[in-house]
Amino acid sequence: MIALYNYEYTIMDLNIFDFNLPERQIAQNPKNKRSESKLLIINRKNGLLTDERFFNVDQYISKNDLIVVNDSRVIPARIFGKREKTNGRVEIFIERLAGPHNFFCQLKSTRKIKEGDFIIVSGEIKLKVISNSRNILYEIEVLDNTTSYLLDNFGEVPLPPYILRKATNKDKNCYQTLFAKVDGSVAAPTAALHFDDFILSKLKMKGVNIASITLHIGMGTFSTIKSKDINNHKMHSELYSVPKKTLELIENCKNRNGKIISVGTTVTRSLESFFRSNNDPDKFYETDIFIKPGYNFKIVDHLITNFHLPQSSLLVMISAFYDTKKILNAYNHAIDNDYRFFSYGDSTLIL
Repeated sequence: MIALYNYEYTIMDLNIFDFNLPERQIAQNPKNKRSESKLLIINRKNGLLTDERFFNVDQYISKNDLIVVNDSRVIPARIFGKREKTNGRVEIFIERLAGPHNFFCQLKSTRKIKEGDFIIVSGEIKLKVISNSRNILYEIEVLDNTTSYLLDNFGEVPLPPYILRKATNKDKNCYQTLFAKVDGSVAAPTAALHFDDFILSKLKMKGVNIASITLHIGMGTFSTIKSKDINNHKMHSELYSVPKKTLELIENCKNRNGKIISVGTTVTRSLESFFRSNNDPDKFYETDIFIKPGYNFKIVDHLITNFHLPQSSLLVMISAFYDTKKILNAYNHAIDNDYRFFSYGDSTLIL
């Protein structure tokens, strides 16, 4: 049963953002062709829901509009090694790159790992534990080599926890968007996974501009909210940057009465964070913005996004973009019509 949201209260109960999803509708594999995914059009003006296919998304986009994508590239962030002294198994999950020889990560081991310990990867790469001053995150230094070499030769694709299988070579391509170019994410900006060369050629023929931002996605994106009142939730922080060229394209789009189409919640976080700050373009900043009902969107007009986890900050964000009850009604429609959910699942376009 979905709880209704009472807008008279300042407390926002977490249960408001819950829904029941059959396990069979959680996508476990990518589509054979990216743009063949289903697309649910959610029209905020008239409340209508329209079942579509993503290869027709261009029909809902004007040549005056601007599409903004996240160009962050997923790194093969899961690595396995052994402790130098005991030969005990260690699982390394990289959260954030910190230069050519350093990164921050989560470590899993049967025994506590301390500062100064060494981890050996494949008998070849030696890693030194510098600190764990970032709470659960350890700082690691790659000795006698680079982080890039470590990732390229020993890293695995970090599939989301709800994909109940091991990553394959196919995922190295499928769990990466066509726009990916800046290393740094541990999860794909999944709204852009539906774009392929066929869609891009249709948009190009129409004269639609595509701009980019960079936001490096951390594992916090999969976290559910633990606070019963979501106002008490502390968002995870992520690095983002907005190029000067993108700002110019946004200004031009607004001047000709076009719409800004955000491809994904990461793009939305970046644009809304940037335009509420005094930050400079082409520089990286931290954002921990939590967009929830009552938020006044400054830049984004339309939103392309996948279907999100119950009680997640991403579901809360799209509820803020439209209306909590109507979003949940749209999700129930998607469930009834056999849409697939989450990273490898189907998509929505909220107009």
